[in-house]
Amino acid sequence: MDEKVTEQSMQLILHAGTGRSMVMEAVKDLLKTGDVDAARKKIEDAGKEIGEAHNIQTALMSAECDGKEVEKSILLIHAQDHFMSALVVRDMGQLMVSMYETMCKNNK
Repeated sequence: MDEKVTEQSMQLILHAGTGRSMVMEAVKDLLKTGDVDAARKKIEDAGKEIGEAHNIQTALMSAECDGKEVEKSILLIHAQDHFMSALVVRDMGQLMVSMYETMCKNNK
């Protein structure tokens, strides 16, 4: 297995997983504290981790588009799954924070 692709796959998993966990923590904290601003800040910070994962994915795709062989492996596919789930969790987290804020305003 290509050592560079293995390292990139592991980094992709690391950053995507960290970002996803940060979003989940933001929503859980929101439910405990009601602090919408803190939840948005934590999701923004999570976006930076997810952005790092995106940079890795982009590097892999760019290499392939430039004609370099990028070995496909179960690990790389797994890393892509982590990245995609992190994007979905981030987007849903943002919607949940907005929904929470709207519901709180409407209940006043």
